[in-house]
Amino acid sequence: MAIDFFAAKCKAATTEKIFGIYDVPPAELRFDNAHVWHLWVDNPGGVEITLRAVDHCLDIPRAEGERCEAMITYNNVLVFIELKDRDGGRWAGKSRDQLINTITLFKRDADITPFKRLYGHIANKQRPNFKAGNKTFYQEFEDKTGFILRVSEILKIE
Repeated sequence: MAIDFFAAKCKAATTEKIFGIYDVPPAELRFDNAHVWHLWVDNPGGVEITLRAVDHCLDIPRAEGERCEAMITYNNVLVFIELKDRDGGRWAGKSRDQLINTITLFKRDADITPFKRLYGHIANKQRPNFKAGNKTFYQEFEDKTGFILRVSEILKIE
């Protein structure tokens, strides 16, 4: 059975210029209490952003593997997001693997052609300024998915 990544029950939209994504779970948009946000979103142009929670919202069988928290879409951009709140122990590699698995499922079950810019984004609330390893960390992600990987506490909408 195909996974419906565009299910209405898991959807929220905003044009706010600054907001956060908080992993309750499921992941949701937040406009107050910035200290609890897992990811800060900077949207200076007030573009309409649509968040779709993935983990703990979409009907994805456990046998399909671990998945990321959410995805956002705007204009022709698709961003898969993995949120962490950890200080130690291989969280970056695990996050990357969760994104790769979710993107693989999306490519199998959804139409990726409307999206021209493709990103994976990892944010860790406890390690906001983490620099993930070397170029290999990012290049392997791009080679496996065709998406560009970013690791940052801020997602800038451009």
